[in-house]
Amino acid sequence: MSALADDVRLAHRLATRADETALSFLAHGVTTRTKKDGSPVSDADLAVEEELLGILAIERPGDAVLAEESGAHGSATGRRWILDPIDGTRSYLAGGRSWGTHIACEAGGELTVGVLTRPTEGARWWAARGHGAYRSDPAEPLATSRRLAVTDIARLSEARVAGLVDPGCVGAEVLAALSTWTDDEVSVVAALLEGRVDVVLDDGGKVWDQAPAALLVREAGGFFSDPLGGSRLDFGWGLYANPLLRADLSHALREVMAERGAALTAPPSLTQTKKEHT
Repeated sequence: MSALADDVRLAHRLATRADETALSFLAHGVTTRTKKDGSPVSDADLAVEEELLGILAIERPGDAVLAEESGAHGSATGRRWILDPIDGTRSYLAGGRSWGTHIACEAGGELTVGVLTRPTEGARWWAARGHGAYRSDPAEPLATSRRLAVTDIARLSEARVAGLVDPGCVGAEVLAALSTWTDDEVSVVAALLEGRVDVVLDDGGKVWDQAPAALLVREAGGFFSDPLGGSRLDFGWGLYANPLLRADLSHALREVMAERGAALTAPPSLTQTKKEHT
């Protein structure tokens, strides 16, 4: 088997363990504390991350890891795993559905594997570089895969847009004026992958939020863009859509993207820090 196939299987193993651990904590009780940035972290977040780190230490001892709660592990070797143990902690604690685990692997600076889970929906979305994006039943992720593709809507005026944004987000206001904005989707990236929306704006996402989503959308025929028009994951801002909309979106958001890009390339003392997804 190829190294990529091995990584896909390992990513699914990590996802399954994360789902099991998070659901177990929900069944038996969860305690929380507030992080320095004001966002919540639960004992379930920490336990899931510890479980995943333990598996990777055994299965991929030479790989680096970037995890939301504990930061960077290992030295750069050209391979790195990126983990968000529970994305959507507030939803998780409130008994909602918009939470799950984010897992990605990159090699040589390129994303190679991405997985998003939504345990309460009984769904998992995953992608392998060069092999497409899929939705699967978590119980048999490799045996129940349905290939995904973004829409082919070519007019921004006809597009359905969703986002991970704060109130007052200028980019969201711009897009809402030019297209149809929806707040009805529980998992907006999944909605893009399954054709229920055509554009997703993520204003505030960290590397562990963006990494699996960026690969999934690319493998489904779409694009991911940072505010400078590139593909960096550490800018705290991401735009996802089908390629037919890219020119119109870039034009519509040109001032927003220019302002955000200027802030990101300014000296650290002048750069605003966006809050984390929770």
